[in-house]
Amino acid sequence: MQKRERSQVDAHLSSTAKTARLWPLRILGSITSILLIICYCCLTWGSFGEVVGFCSQLFCDFIDYYHPMGDSILRDGLPVRGFLYSPFIAILLAVFPPLGLNASLVLWGILQAAAIPVCIMLFYRLTPSQLPIQVLFPVLILLSYPWWLNFFTGNTSSFIMVALLGSLLAIERRHHFIAAALLAFAVSFKFYPAIFLLPFLAGRQLRLAVVVTVACAAVLVVIPGIVLGAGQTIDFYDALLTSFRNTDWVASNPHSQFFPHLAMRLLGITAADAPLMQWIVYVISYSIAAGNLVFVYLVQRARVNHHNLWSFLIVFLTTPFILKTSWPIDFVYLPFAQSVLIWYVAEKQKGMGIGSGDTRHHPKSRTTVLCLVLTSILLSNVVSFNLLANFSLYGAAGFLFLATILLLVAVYVALLPVLWRSDSFPRS
Repeated sequence: MQKRERSQVDAHLSSTAKTARLWPLRILGSITSILLIICYCCLTWGSFGEVVGFCSQLFCDFIDYYHPMGDSILRDGLPVRGFLYSPFIAILLAVFPPLGLNASLVLWGILQAAAIPVCIMLFYRLTPSQLPIQVLFPVLILLSYPWWLNFFTGNTSSFIMVALLGSLLAIERRHHFIAAALLAFAVSFKFYPAIFLLPFLAGRQLRLAVVVTVACAAVLVVIPGIVLGAGQTIDFYDALLTSFRNTDWVASNPHSQFFPHLAMRLLGITAADAPLMQWIVYVISYSIAAGNLVFVYLVQRARVNHHNLWSFLIVFLTTPFILKTSWPIDFVYLPFAQSVLIWYVAEKQKGMGIGSGDTRHHPKSRTTVLCLVLTSILLSNVVSFNLLANFSLYGAAGFLFLATILLLVAVYVALLPVLWRSDSFPRS
């Protein structure tokens, strides 16, 4: 018995020493990989801009919409043409015009660049993974087509992503007021992040749900009402609603990855040609979204390890079924989802089951998840986009939607066996 214990101790020490020797090689390999990717980014940045085409200069969204909005909000109190965010964001943008356009562009570039390391740091806090997975996430961000496009246009999806991951981390640390403030900040951009309130309701975290609702009301109504006045705030939202109603053109835009739009484009029909088919496709889309939200409820009910992380992941992957624009920049969540699922595959013996003692993962399910995730990475990374070199075709073919669907299937493959072993499903 003592010999067996001594043998086990020796094996453990040998394994620890071997791992310690490998760490410098892992770090060196990680730094080399990231430097090579940065070199690729620098070499292909110009050709990427040429393929995208519609954006004549760097940070074109900031130049065309955000800077003019900041310049006019305190004077006119109404959204400029093409500005579809809340009055709260318009008020925040008012800090840029006094700096001048050139200085504003520099500051905006700093904020855009800072979003990447902040997002990486939040991932590290949310997933206590080993070095290979920690390196994988920044690699996937640096090679992500949605992240490239978001930075190129100077859009705000990276800020939304940071706010949502920050709110998730605050929830995990039980800092509910910080979580509420960050989620409200995300909602103040494009409104759809309000669906991230649903996991709290599913998990019966009613106090947190109330705090988030109050924070959203403060950001969307109270603060604009104080700064602009009640009448101007109402006029601002009325103008936004008018803009939202006049977005029928999005359905035929090849870059919209909203499932009904994509399905109708691939079928080669329009709403005017086949209104019944459009209705059916919308029903399918919202039914899938509803099914995903039921799945979130089951994950919360079963108290799966990292249940809030899994819930947020499912909600991210649900957005193309409910967000009627679903532009490529809205898919900045893909590297996060891909990294979390690869982390699941890597965690063979711990951490992803119902409780600390549930370590059973079928090898075939891990292989299936890995294949789905790798295919998703192939579809959504900028190397594939650059090789295709066709901006319209990439959007029309629904590459990013397909990348999301593959990840959604992977989540079901990963979690359904875990939920089946729990009491989440009724037994006869």
